[in-house]
Amino acid sequence: MVLTGCTEESAPVARQIVVESAPPLVQDVEVKLDYPVELQADEAVSITPVAISGFLRRVLVDVGDKVKAGQLIALVDCREYSAKRTQAETMIAKRKAQVDESRSQLERLEKMGEGLVAPAEIDRAEADARVAEAELADARAKLSEAGQRQGYCSMTAPFSGFVTDRFLDPGAMVSPGGQPVVKIVKSRDVRVVASIIEEDAPKVGRDAVAEVVLHAFPDSPFPATVARVGRALDPATRTLRIEMSIPKSTEVMLPGMTGRASIVIDTNEDSMLVPFTSVLKLEETAYVYVVAEDEQGVPRAKRVEVELGVDLGDWVEVTSGISPTDNVIYTGRELVDDGTEVKISETPPAFAAPTEDGAVDMDKQPPGQEEQAAADAAEAQTQAQARANKSKKRRGKKRAGEADTDGGDLPSVSDDGDDTGEETSASPPAPKAKGARPAKSKRRRRARDAAATTQKGRSKADSTPPAKPEPSTPEEAKSGASATSPSSSAPSPQP
Repeated sequence: MVLTGCTEESAPVARQIVVESAPPLVQDVEVKLDYPVELQADEAVSITPVAISGFLRRVLVDVGDKVKAGQLIALVDCREYSAKRTQAETMIAKRKAQVDESRSQLERLEKMGEGLVAPAEIDRAEADARVAEAELADARAKLSEAGQRQGYCSMTAPFSGFVTDRFLDPGAMVSPGGQPVVKIVKSRDVRVVASIIEEDAPKVGRDAVAEVVLHAFPDSPFPATVARVGRALDPATRTLRIEMSIPKSTEVMLPGMTGRASIVIDTNEDSMLVPFTSVLKLEETAYVYVVAEDEQGVPRAKRVEVELGVDLGDWVEVTSGISPTDNVIYTGRELVDDGTEVKISETPPAFAAPTEDGAVDMDKQPPGQEEQAAADAAEAQTQAQARANKSKKRRGKKRAGEADTDGGDLPSVSDDGDDTGEETSASPPAPKAKGARPAKSKRRRRARDAAATTQKGRSKADSTPPAKPEPSTPEEAKSGASATSPSSSAPSPQP
């Protein structure tokens, strides 16, 4: 009969997933609208001849030139208008003479009296005087017109700015409404123009704060303000035009530059933010995993449905579904499922918190991040020092092995100079290092030379036949001759 002890079977141990978790960040979030923008000059004009036609004589400016208000830009050939002005001046002189003559005639008739001159004569003289004065006024008007047209032959800049285009060269024919000569823009003050969709039109108002980032200066955002909002949608694009002004605009902001503008339309106070990588999206529903203890007090992952708000890039706003005290899984979300047993890592999540404007602030880290970084740096320094010490010891052993290899494999030599031919067992030779070449000592060379001399002597002795001893008696001589005879010593061949 065999008695066996009763043992309780151990329950299987559930696998724990190590995750990094932390409560959501709570801070104010600005609700913004992002739109592409384009810079336009505050004032722009194309210089074209007014009320005159002629050939272009000179163009005094070119692209990129800075001009001042009233500066001469181009000249048109105005010899025709100069001749007309001379004709007008001549006509004025003629009309003046006619006026003087008519007035003198009228005065003489009036002095003669009604008895000597008929009233009709006096009326006719008065009419001639008035006609002469009218013709004089007409001549003066033509002179003024000719002078004004002649003034149009000199084209000047209406305001200070820069020449952005030049279209014609000297010799070209110009006329009112034709091709302009040059284009001048006032680039000191620029307008930031954007077109917003119909859905966002009611959200944007005047004096709204904005930030403009130009593609030419990606690291230099410019503060701006919404200055003008259109009152009608574009029928072609169904968008509303708005204009923003940059208070500190400079000449480096050129018309035609493009970029993006972020217009602040609202501010959400005490918003909860979580990393975008901690959010799980399934079709149109978003989830996050939080760490919650079950009835036995075991921490487990719990999937919670949430609603998302403002997207800040690496961070996203959560409007509902979790509370500021929930422990959200930041790292390891892909490894867990609803109900998975987890273990919270002692290392805090390494996520940079966003600033109020949505940018990432590397100085604002979750609690304990700085201490962990210092510990990681100290550990890395310790490992580097250990590797250096280990490498130093390896190099020392290598040098010691090369020294032992120089004389460790030689045969031991006795005190009287004879080689024993056996290696000493007191200190076995160290293994040769890879690539090391042992040095040849004097003792080894002497032993090798002695062995070679001995071997040479032995080979010479073996190759020399032994000397024959001289016979002492005639019988020995006869027996020796018969012994050395080949016919007597060699066996006879078989038939």
